[in-house]
Amino acid sequence: MDAVDQQALTGAVIKEHRLDIWQLWIEFVGLGGDASEQLIRAYCAGEATLSAKERDALSLAVNEHCTAKGLPLRAPLSSSALILRNTRKDSPSGGPQS
Repeated sequence: MDAVDQQALTGAVIKEHRLDIWQLWIEFVGLGGDASEQLIRAYCAGEATLSAKERDALSLAVNEHCTAKGLPLRAPLSSSALILRNTRKDSPSGGPQS
């Protein structure tokens, strides 16, 4: 997954579940991340970038919160594949027409 997609999807999960950035940052640091809380806030707002290692540490922190709260959405890792689903209503299977 490219960095821009991972950032957008991680930010969306944080926003959707109203996760606390400070709490995420604490867990992020515990998982090996070394970016400041301010940088994490800027990243979540789409205003800064992180290395793949730090993006993944943040995604893991987000996913730990989601798991603990029983929330369905998860943040992707840099190694995740981005799968786009076609949800066209004119196709009975939701997939592309032949």
